[in-house]
Amino acid sequence: MTAAQAAQLTRHFQSQVLKIAELLARRLRITALRADVSDIDAWWDQISPAVQKEILTGQSALARMARGYLQQHALLNGVALSPVVVEPSAQQIAEALRVTGPVAFKTQMAISGSEAAATRTMASQLQGAATRLVLQGSRETTMRTFREREEMAGWRRIGGGGKSCAFCSMLIGRGAVYSKESSEFRSHDRCSCAAEPLYRREPEPPEVRRLQEQWREATAGTSGAAAIRAWRLFHDGQNSRP
Repeated sequence: MTAAQAAQLTRHFQSQVLKIAELLARRLRITALRADVSDIDAWWDQISPAVQKEILTGQSALARMARGYLQQHALLNGVALSPVVVEPSAQQIAEALRVTGPVAFKTQMAISGSEAAATRTMASQLQGAATRLVLQGSRETTMRTFREREEMAGWRRIGGGGKSCAFCSMLIGRGAVYSKESSEFRSHDRCSCAAEPLYRREPEPPEVRRLQEQWREATAGTSGAAAIRAWRLFHDGQNSRP
Protein backbone atom coordinates (compact mmCIF):
# COMPACT_ATOMS: atom_id res chain seq x y z
CA MET A 1 0.00 0.00 0.00
CA THR A 2 2.89 2.37 0.77
CA ALA A 3 4.30 2.01 -2.75
CA ALA A 4 0.88 2.76 -4.22
CA GLN A 5 0.52 5.82 -1.98
CA ALA A 6 3.97 7.07 -2.97
CA ALA A 7 3.15 6.65 -6.65
CA GLN A 8 -0.14 8.47 -6.18
CA LEU A 9 1.65 11.30 -4.38
CA THR A 10 4.11 11.60 -7.27
CA ARG A 11 1.32 11.78 -9.85
CA HIS A 12 -0.52 14.43 -7.84
CA PHE A 13 2.62 16.52 -7.35
CA GLN A 14 3.54 16.28 -11.02
CA SER A 15 0.03 17.34 -12.01
CA GLN A 16 0.18 20.38 -9.73
CA VAL A 17 3.58 21.64 -10.87
CA LEU A 18 2.65 21.17 -14.53
CA LYS A 19 -0.48 23.24 -14.05
CA ILE A 20 1.51 26.10 -12.55
CA ALA A 21 4.26 25.97 -15.18
CA GLU A 22 1.80 25.78 -18.07
CA LEU A 23 -0.29 28.64 -16.68
CA LEU A 24 2.72 30.95 -16.49
CA ALA A 25 3.91 29.83 -19.91
CA ARG A 26 0.52 30.52 -21.53
CA ARG A 27 0.44 33.98 -20.00
CA LEU A 28 3.86 34.71 -21.47
CA ARG A 29 2.73 33.46 -24.87
CA ILE A 30 -0.24 35.82 -24.83
CA THR A 31 2.05 38.70 -23.85
CA ALA A 32 4.40 37.85 -26.73
CA LEU A 33 1.57 37.75 -29.27
CA ARG A 34 0.80 41.36 -28.32
CA ALA A 35 4.40 42.50 -28.87
CA ASP A 36 5.16 45.91 -30.35
CA VAL A 37 7.00 44.69 -33.43
CA SER A 38 7.86 48.19 -34.57
CA ASP A 39 10.70 48.13 -32.01
CA ILE A 40 11.09 44.65 -30.58
CA ASP A 41 14.10 45.56 -28.44
CA ALA A 42 12.36 48.49 -26.77
CA TRP A 43 9.29 46.34 -26.17
CA TRP A 44 11.42 43.61 -24.60
CA ASP A 45 13.32 46.06 -22.41
CA GLN A 46 9.98 47.31 -21.12
CA ILE A 47 8.36 43.97 -20.30
CA SER A 48 11.30 41.71 -19.52
CA PRO A 49 11.83 42.72 -15.86
CA ALA A 50 8.26 41.74 -14.99
CA VAL A 51 8.44 38.55 -17.08
CA GLN A 52 11.72 37.49 -15.49
CA LYS A 53 10.34 38.15 -12.02
CA GLU A 54 7.27 36.01 -12.70
CA ILE A 55 9.35 33.09 -14.00
CA LEU A 56 11.77 33.45 -11.09
CA THR A 57 8.88 33.45 -8.63
CA GLY A 58 7.34 30.40 -10.29
CA GLN A 59 10.59 28.48 -10.24
CA SER A 60 11.10 29.31 -6.56
CA ALA A 61 7.55 28.24 -5.73
CA LEU A 62 8.02 24.88 -7.42
CA ALA A 63 11.32 24.36 -5.61
CA ARG A 64 9.53 24.85 -2.29
CA MET A 65 6.71 22.56 -3.36
CA ALA A 66 9.29 19.93 -4.28
CA ARG A 67 10.73 20.12 -0.77
CA GLY A 68 7.37 19.20 0.73
CA TYR A 69 6.78 16.49 -1.85
CA LEU A 70 10.20 14.91 -1.28
CA GLN A 71 9.70 14.87 2.47
CA GLN A 72 6.27 13.23 2.20
CA HIS A 73 7.45 10.77 -0.42
CA ALA A 74 10.41 9.76 1.74
CA LEU A 75 8.20 9.26 4.80
CA LEU A 76 5.92 6.95 2.81
CA ASN A 77 9.06 4.92 2.14
CA GLY A 78 10.05 4.93 5.81
CA VAL A 79 12.83 7.49 5.35
CA ALA A 80 13.44 10.87 7.00
CA LEU A 81 14.81 13.24 4.37
CA SER A 82 16.00 16.84 4.41
CA PRO A 83 15.71 18.06 0.79
CA VAL A 84 18.19 20.51 -0.72
CA VAL A 85 16.15 23.33 -2.26
CA VAL A 86 17.73 25.03 -5.28
CA GLU A 87 18.08 28.78 -5.60
CA PRO A 88 17.01 30.01 -9.05
CA SER A 89 19.53 31.79 -11.27
CA ALA A 90 18.15 35.15 -12.39
CA GLN A 91 20.91 35.43 -15.00
CA GLN A 92 20.10 32.05 -16.52
CA ILE A 93 16.42 32.91 -16.71
CA ALA A 94 17.11 36.31 -18.26
CA GLU A 95 19.39 34.84 -20.94
CA ALA A 96 17.03 31.97 -21.83
CA LEU A 97 14.10 34.37 -22.21
CA ARG A 98 16.14 36.81 -24.30
CA VAL A 99 17.20 34.06 -26.71
CA THR A 100 13.66 32.75 -27.12
CA GLY A 101 12.21 36.27 -27.14
CA PRO A 102 13.71 39.10 -29.21
CA VAL A 103 16.52 36.95 -30.63
CA ALA A 104 14.02 34.37 -31.90
CA PHE A 105 11.89 37.17 -33.37
CA LYS A 106 14.83 38.63 -35.30
CA THR A 107 15.98 35.24 -36.51
CA GLN A 108 12.56 34.41 -37.91
CA MET A 109 12.27 37.87 -39.47
CA ALA A 110 15.54 37.26 -41.32
CA ILE A 111 14.18 33.95 -42.61
CA SER A 112 10.60 34.87 -43.51
CA GLY A 113 10.39 38.65 -43.54
CA SER A 114 6.99 38.28 -41.90
CA GLU A 115 6.29 40.11 -38.64
CA ALA A 116 3.30 37.84 -38.00
CA ALA A 117 5.37 34.68 -38.46
CA ALA A 118 8.18 36.09 -36.34
CA THR A 119 5.74 36.98 -33.56
CA ARG A 120 4.21 33.50 -33.59
CA THR A 121 7.65 31.89 -33.49
CA MET A 122 8.73 34.08 -30.58
CA ALA A 123 5.51 33.38 -28.67
CA SER A 124 5.89 29.62 -29.17
CA GLN A 125 9.54 29.56 -28.14
CA LEU A 126 8.93 31.73 -25.08
CA GLN A 127 6.08 29.47 -24.00
CA GLY A 128 8.27 26.39 -24.28
CA ALA A 129 11.22 27.98 -22.50
CA ALA A 130 9.02 29.30 -19.70
CA THR A 131 7.60 25.83 -19.06
CA ARG A 132 11.09 24.36 -18.80
CA LEU A 133 12.46 27.18 -16.65
CA VAL A 134 9.63 27.06 -14.11
CA LEU A 135 9.75 23.26 -13.87
CA GLN A 136 13.48 23.49 -13.27
CA GLY A 137 12.68 24.50 -9.69
CA SER A 138 11.17 21.12 -8.85
CA ARG A 139 13.43 19.03 -11.08
CA GLU A 140 16.68 20.52 -9.81
CA THR A 141 15.56 20.32 -6.19
CA THR A 142 15.05 16.58 -6.66
CA MET A 143 18.34 16.15 -8.51
CA ARG A 144 20.38 18.18 -6.05
CA THR A 145 18.83 16.29 -3.14
CA PHE A 146 19.82 13.03 -4.83
CA ARG A 147 23.40 14.26 -5.28
CA GLU A 148 23.81 15.52 -1.73
CA ARG A 149 21.67 13.22 0.42
CA GLU A 150 22.65 9.60 0.98
CA GLU A 151 19.08 8.64 1.90
CA MET A 152 18.08 8.70 -1.78
CA ALA A 153 19.44 5.60 -3.52
CA GLY A 154 18.42 6.68 -7.01
CA TRP A 155 15.75 8.18 -9.23
CA ARG A 156 13.55 7.19 -12.15
CA ARG A 157 12.32 9.37 -14.99
CA ILE A 158 8.54 9.28 -15.43
CA GLY A 159 6.33 10.76 -18.11
CA GLY A 160 3.84 13.52 -17.52
CA GLY A 161 0.75 11.72 -18.71
CA GLY A 162 -0.31 11.24 -22.30
CA LYS A 163 2.20 10.20 -24.95
CA SER A 164 5.86 11.00 -24.37
CA CYS A 165 8.05 12.07 -27.29
CA ALA A 166 10.73 9.75 -28.70
CA PHE A 167 13.48 11.50 -26.71
CA CYS A 168 11.67 11.21 -23.39
CA SER A 169 10.50 7.65 -24.07
CA MET A 170 14.10 6.67 -24.74
CA LEU A 171 15.23 8.13 -21.42
CA ILE A 172 12.28 6.68 -19.49
CA GLY A 173 13.16 3.29 -20.94
CA ARG A 174 16.64 3.45 -19.47
CA GLY A 175 15.05 2.87 -16.09
CA ALA A 176 16.30 3.73 -12.65
CA VAL A 177 19.54 5.62 -12.12
CA TYR A 178 21.52 4.82 -8.99
CA SER A 179 24.84 6.54 -9.72
CA LYS A 180 25.45 9.92 -8.09
CA GLU A 181 27.46 10.81 -11.19
CA SER A 182 24.30 10.39 -13.30
CA SER A 183 22.22 13.10 -11.70
CA GLU A 184 21.53 15.36 -14.68
CA PHE A 185 17.88 15.59 -15.66
CA ARG A 186 17.80 16.12 -19.41
CA SER A 187 14.74 17.99 -20.64
CA HIS A 188 13.52 20.07 -23.54
CA ASP A 189 11.04 22.91 -23.89
CA ARG A 190 7.50 21.71 -23.11
CA CYS A 191 8.84 18.50 -21.58
CA SER A 192 6.45 17.27 -18.88
CA CYS A 193 8.64 14.53 -17.39
CA ALA A 194 9.72 14.39 -13.76
CA ALA A 195 12.18 12.53 -11.56
CA GLU A 196 10.72 10.16 -8.97
CA PRO A 197 12.99 9.38 -5.97
CA LEU A 198 14.01 5.82 -5.11
CA TYR A 199 15.20 4.73 -1.68
CA ARG A 200 16.27 1.20 -2.52
CA ARG A 201 17.06 -0.83 -5.59
CA GLU A 202 13.89 -2.28 -7.00
CA PRO A 203 12.60 -4.00 -10.16
CA GLU A 204 11.60 -1.80 -13.06
CA PRO A 205 7.83 -1.25 -13.46
CA PRO A 206 5.98 -2.84 -16.40
CA GLU A 207 5.92 0.36 -18.49
CA VAL A 208 9.71 0.65 -18.30
CA ARG A 209 10.24 -3.01 -19.15
CA ARG A 210 7.94 -2.58 -22.15
CA LEU A 211 9.98 0.39 -23.42
CA GLN A 212 13.19 -1.56 -22.93
CA GLU A 213 11.87 -4.45 -25.00
CA GLN A 214 10.69 -2.06 -27.73
CA TRP A 215 14.11 -0.41 -27.76
CA ARG A 216 15.85 -3.77 -28.23
CA GLU A 217 13.55 -4.67 -31.11
CA ALA A 218 13.64 -1.27 -32.83
CA THR A 219 17.41 -0.78 -32.60
CA ALA A 220 18.59 -4.35 -33.25
CA GLY A 221 21.82 -4.31 -35.27
CA THR A 222 22.43 -0.59 -34.72
CA SER A 223 24.29 1.56 -32.23
CA GLY A 224 24.95 5.20 -31.38
CA ALA A 225 23.25 7.79 -33.60
CA ALA A 226 21.86 5.07 -35.87
CA ALA A 227 20.11 3.44 -32.92
CA ILE A 228 18.55 6.76 -31.93
CA ARG A 229 17.31 7.32 -35.49
CA ALA A 230 15.86 3.82 -35.57
CA TRP A 231 14.12 4.44 -32.26
CA ARG A 232 12.62 7.72 -33.47
CA LEU A 233 11.26 6.03 -36.60
CA PHE A 234 9.77 3.23 -34.52
CA HIS A 235 8.32 5.62 -31.92
CA ASP A 236 6.81 7.96 -34.52
CA GLY A 237 5.30 5.00 -36.35
CA GLN A 238 3.76 3.65 -33.14
CA ASN A 239 2.26 7.01 -32.22
CA SER A 240 0.90 7.73 -35.71
CA ARG A 241 -1.46 4.77 -35.43
CA PRO A 242 -5.12 5.63 -34.73
